Amino acid sequence: MAGGLSAPDAADTRLAAVRAWWRSARPQRTFGQKADLVYTTVLVGGTFGGMAYGTASSALAEVVDPASIGRWVPLLVLVALLAVASWGAVQGPVVFSVADVAQLLGAPLSRHDLVARPLRRAFAIGGCAGAVVGALLVVGLAGRHRGIATLDAVGVVVGVALTGVLGIAAGWAVQSSPRWERAVRAVAWPAVVLAGALALLAGAGRAGRDLALWWGPWGWAVQPGSGASTTASLAGLLALAAVTVAAVTLALRHGADAPTERHLRRAEGRAGLIASLASFDVRTSRRNLADVGSKGAARELGDLRRLRDLVARIAATPWGARRTGELAVAWRGAVALRRAPRLVAQAIVLGAAGTAIALIGARHPGAVAVGALITYVAAARLLEPMRSELDMPGRARMQVGLRLGRALPPHLVLPALIVCCAAALAAAGVAVAGDLPRNGGLAAVVAVAGAGAIACCAAMSARRGGRLPHEILFMAAGGDPSGGGFFIVAWLVAWPAAAVLTGAGPLLLATSAARGTPTWALPVCLGAAYVLVRVLRSEPQERW
Repeated sequence: MAGGLSAPDAADTRLAAVRAWWRSARPQRTFGQKADLVYTTVLVGGTFGGMAYGTASSALAEVVDPASIGRWVPLLVLVALLAVASWGAVQGPVVFSVADVAQLLGAPLSRHDLVARPLRRAFAIGGCAGAVVGALLVVGLAGRHRGIATLDAVGVVVGVALTGVLGIAAGWAVQSSPRWERAVRAVAWPAVVLAGALALLAGAGRAGRDLALWWGPWGWAVQPGSGASTTASLAGLLALAAVTVAAVTLALRHGADAPTERHLRRAEGRAGLIASLASFDVRTSRRNLADVGSKGAARELGDLRRLRDLVARIAATPWGARRTGELAVAWRGAVALRRAPRLVAQAIVLGAAGTAIALIGARHPGAVAVGALITYVAAARLLEPMRSELDMPGRARMQVGLRLGRALPPHLVLPALIVCCAAALAAAGVAVAGDLPRNGGLAAVVAVAGAGAIACCAAMSARRGGRLPHEILFMAAGGDPSGGGFFIVAWLVAWPAAAVLTGAGPLLLATSAARGTPTWALPVCLGAAYVLVRVLRSEPQERW
């Protein structure tokens, strides 16, 4: 090659020249701008950091202790790792713009060096995020004047930080390789189910707890905070460090392996995501990400004769003959869910996990609220047929002669039934494990009924269409000093907050020690569900 350079050296030289030109052509921040940024960061971080420390010290100390660290935190860390890895299927730690894909990835430049710098930056961000989470765990462990040894505190922070780096490496593997993407999709939910079973087993004795802590890196990371011995904690951290170093080395070594098409699909999805979120259009954002992470052709429907015969028998009854339109809508929703068995399995796992967390942690309102939110996510995952109905409001009237309000409740029947069955299974498992709270039988019944009420809240959220009405934005901007921020956040969290109230409130009422109070829990829950269904039947003219 001219100049005596080999091909890799020439590519490196070209890339260095491009970066040098970019630094000279792009206006750089002045010293005053950099100093102002540092000052603002320190000021805001110190102000809100102090507030967050006080809140975390008082709130986390109620639920974080060595026993809960050893039982539940490995499950949460595993879920976080799988979430970061699954994010690589739609975005990932390294996302170029559409112009970068066309100009840089198509040029004779070193693909490895183009990817290595943002990948290292992503590793640093993942490690810092993990360290912050680890510091919050330390604050919770040291709260209520319990205190924590210095070595254990450092071990928790380092372990969770290494897990954050490991999550970024997993996300890059999924982003760059279809094989890893398929593998993560295949093992994600079975791993969560197994981790949940081990968490329940950990409450039965020391052997189950040790198994939960040692069966993967998600347990190794939190051993210093679980009351384990110094030798076991050090061994776990060394094993986690070895796995993390190996994962980072492989990620950096194979940084050029991702096909350009995968980079382009994520770049286009990112552009659409930013445009949709700028107009507060969550529905379109979600569809853009779903298109990026599409796995290809849909599954075959399989044998639907039993389901079809059941619907036919219902339609043959006097009650069903008057409701053929609703039965047709319910049939269409059942067929849509039959095409997505993985989605149904995910909802069952989430619904069971949310109910189990709420029942086991019934003494802590925060744990019950978290369980209600997880159940809300489970129900929301199953409501895609309803969202599709709202995308084409005239379809129900043209096809089955129903106004849109009457077409929405049939979409809720099967998701609510699935979530309630998952809640019943979780309640039975908690009862077998002996972890039911006070008034255990009533609490289990209320938890199952609350799952149905939470599904109604998820349906009401889906009824809004996932798009912020412009009139709310205009009204908020006129009367809100924050520029509409308060009203926008309130609109976004309205129905998740309602799900917490309708799911957690009756359960806390059922486990109350006040005389006569628990008897009101079930009527309150059923009444809330009835009111929500009646509102759901109304014509969705207003975006609630």
